[in-house]
Amino acid sequence: MTRYFFNIQRHDVLEEDPDGAEFETLQQAIHEAVLAARELLAEKVRHGDIVDGDAFKITTADGEVVHSLPLKSVLRLE
Repeated sequence: MTRYFFNIQRHDVLEEDPDGAEFETLQQAIHEAVLAARELLAEKVRHGDIVDGDAFKITTADGEVVHSLPLKSVLRLE
């Protein structure tokens, strides 16, 4: 199992995930990030906040960014 950290990039500020979570694969970590992004976006919508440039920066314990997930990329608009 690998520990992944879901840091949030909010414009120029990086909010670091101090605990992380363990997953067997990076794909599992990305799936969890998608679910968390949907929850964060729902909160923003409920509060009338702007949905803009925030992103998860998924890193390994050594700080290597292994995936970047813009929060707005999980929205499905048709």
